This record gives sequence, structure tokens and C-alpha cells, in this order.
Amino acid sequence: MNRSIISLLAAGLFAGMASASIAQNVTAGDKSAEQPGSMTKDQKEMTNPPKSDSTAMNKSKHDKGDAAFAKADKDNDGALDKAEAKAMPRVSRNFDAIDTDKDGTVSLEEVHTYMKARHNAAQK
Repeated sequence: MNRSIISLLAAGLFAGMASASIAQNVTAGDKSAEQPGSMTKDQKEMTNPPKSDSTAMNKSKHDKGDAAFAKADKDNDGALDKAEAKAMPRVSRNFDAIDTDKDGTVSLEEVHTYMKARHNAAQK
């Protein structure tokens, strides 16, 4: 007898939750109830949760890289020669690949282009 009461209570609880969910979606001003396939803002957020702060984190890394570049640029000419690049190990290791115009220096733009290409290649 106790099991059947518990089963009924559980079934009633689930039915109540389903009814509440349906009632929430079908309101007088809810256009999603009128248009099949459309979702409310809440439904979209549940389906596609907001992105984490990966953009902010990438911005932070980008800013740190820019600051490291500026610090390594001892003569403040906007470019790193091979000696200056030693302060940035990843740039130093890949200096020749980053130096696309082959002028013996790497600009911040060249570093950004190289890092973006590496990031995109890693994403594939």
C-alpha cells in the first residue's frame, strides 16, 4: 500500500511539473506558442547557455602578449630583432616563420597574424 501511494505521489509530482512547464510556455502574450519551432528567450538560454568568458580570457592573453612585446622592444621601434625576441621564447623559436616580410624583424602585427593562424590550425 505504501509503495502505491509513493508511486501516485511521484506520478502526480511529475505531472504537475509537466503541467507547470506547459502552462509557462502557453501564456496570453507568448508568441512562441503561436509559432511552432520558435523559442522563448529562457528556452534559448537553456538550449544555448551564454558563452563563458573565453573571449575575455583571450583578450587578457592578447593584452599580456602585447605588453610582453612592448617590454621586449628595447629600442621602441615597434619591431623585435632576433636579440630582442629572445625575451619572448615562443616568438624567438618561430622567428623566421613569423617574419613574413623577411626584413629581419617581427612586428606586433606579424606576431598576431602568426598566432592567429596557429590558433585556427589547432581548432581544425
